[in-house]
Amino acid sequence: MKTKKKNQKRKLSARRTRLFRAAILASVLLVLGAVTVIARYESRKPVINSSAPTEKNFVTVEVGGKKLRVNAATMQQGPLTQEQSQQIADALQNNKSTDGLVQVQHADGTVEMDLQGRFQNVMIAKKNDDGSVSQACVDTPEAANAFLQSKDTTTTDPQTPRKAAIKE
Repeated sequence: MKTKKKNQKRKLSARRTRLFRAAILASVLLVLGAVTVIARYESRKPVINSSAPTEKNFVTVEVGGKKLRVNAATMQQGPLTQEQSQQIADALQNNKSTDGLVQVQHADGTVEMDLQGRFQNVMIAKKNDDGSVSQACVDTPEAANAFLQSKDTTTTDPQTPRKAAIKE
């Protein structure tokens, strides 16, 4: 009878020890998870870039590997920098030029041409004075400049598909 009680006490003691160890392990895992979440949250905060001249309300954040200036209060992107404007203009420069393009005629009658990155369009948008957003698809620096300089609100309806002109 005494041995049965001793065995029961040992089993109960072993069970308590296992439960205690399991509780400690669960607590450690919970703390590690919380630390990971906090570290990720802290790493996503905007980083102020003091080397670039910024306005009082703007901070520089990294999104998708690119650094953008955004308004700290509204988290909206600020005006384009001179460098960003130049990149758009350079991308559209000689966009419609056919110089150096070579046609390759295939035996089945099809014609192939490598456009070498030309004939590209760029979607641009601007915020109007009334708070609405206008957008345009442009293919030359002149068209982009004309859109950005105009005071017209030319929003396009995404429900209405645009059709290309067919030349005969």
